[in-house]
Amino acid sequence: MRCFTYWFSVVIAVAAVAPSISIGQQETSNLLTSAYQKTQTAKTVADYTAVIDLCQQAEGSDLSTGQATYVRQLASWAYNRRGESYVDQAATALESGDKSRAAELDAKALADFEKSVENDETRWKAIHNRGVSYALAGKYEKSIADFSRVVELRSDYPNGWFNRAEIRYELGHFEQAISDYTKTLELNPNDFGAFTSRGHAYFRLRKFNEALEDYTMAIELDEDNAEAYANRGDAFQKLERWNEAAADFRKAVELAPELPRAYASAAWLMATCPDEQFRDAELGLQAAKRAIELGGVDNFELLDTLAAAQANSNRFDEAIASVSKAMELAPAEAHRPIAQRLELYNSRRAYRQPHAQTANLESAERR
Repeated sequence: MRCFTYWFSVVIAVAAVAPSISIGQQETSNLLTSAYQKTQTAKTVADYTAVIDLCQQAEGSDLSTGQATYVRQLASWAYNRRGESYVDQAATALESGDKSRAAELDAKALADFEKSVENDETRWKAIHNRGVSYALAGKYEKSIADFSRVVELRSDYPNGWFNRAEIRYELGHFEQAISDYTKTLELNPNDFGAFTSRGHAYFRLRKFNEALEDYTMAIELDEDNAEAYANRGDAFQKLERWNEAAADFRKAVELAPELPRAYASAAWLMATCPDEQFRDAELGLQAAKRAIELGGVDNFELLDTLAAAQANSNRFDEAIASVSKAMELAPAEAHRPIAQRLELYNSRRAYRQPHAQTANLESAERR
C-alpha cells in the first residue's frame, strides 16, 4: 500500500483572516503584528515556536472577539506547521536508523496536530495530518474519523479519500475501501497507488478480473514498476492464465533483480502450478532460494514458498523443516493453509494450486 501522506501547506493565508486591531490596545497590537510578521519567514521549529509563544502571550491580554479568533487561527497554523517539521525530522531520524528518536518526534508531531485542531476545528490540513499520525500509531478508528472529516471539509482532496481507503483496507473493510479508492481515481485518474491498492482490495475479495484490470492500469501508468508486474502476475495466476503469469513474473525479475517478491511469485508458479508444463523443479527451487537470500529467513511467506519448491523437488524432509518454521513465524490467520501443506509434505506429496472452480467451491463451503 502507498504510505500515508501529510499535507504540507506552502502558502500562508493568515493575513486574510486578520481583524482590525484596536489602537488602544497597543501591547496586544504589537504582539499580533509581530506574530503575523514571523509567519512570513517561518521555516524551522524554532520559528513556529516563536509564533506560538507570541500567540500565548496575546491570549493573556484583553482581546476582542475578533482578536481572540485571529489568535486561535494563527496558533493553529503555527502548531500545524511545527508538527509537519517534526514529521520531517522523524523521517530523517528513521532513515538514519534512530527509531527511538523518530518515535519521539512522531509523538511531538501528533501533539501539535491535536493542538492545531483544538485551536481551529475547521483547519482540514491539520485534521488530515492528525489522521496520518493516528494511522501510523495504529489508532485506526480515530484516523478514519479524521479522514472522514477531511472529505467533508474538502471533498476535492484526493488524499483524504485515499488514506481513509488505506485504513479501511487494513481493517479488512474491502468494499468500503474500494469505494474510497474509486473516489480518489475520480479526482486523480492517474493515481498509480490508487489503482494498485484498489486492485489489492479486489484481489482480497477474489474478484480477480477486476484486480487484473486495475493492475494493468497501474502498469500503463508506470511500465518500469516491478511490483506492478508481480501483482498482475498473481492475478493472472488466480485466473489460471499461466503463460501470462509467467511472463509478468519474468518481467518483474528483469526490472528488479533484487526484489524478493518477484522471485517468490515465479517460484510459487513453477512449484505449485497444476499444469505440469509450467512446473520446473530446478528453476523453482533456485528462485525460492534467491527470494530467501534477498528477503531473509524470517519471512514466513518466503519460507512457505521455499517449502513448496522443496516438496516439488521431492526434498520432503527439507520442505517439512521450512514449512514448520513458516508456521512458527506466521500470524494465526495464516496457519490453516500452511498446516494443510505440512500435512501433504508429511505424506510425501507436493502441493498443487487448486483449479479456480474447486477453490471457489471450497471457499463457499468454509462460509
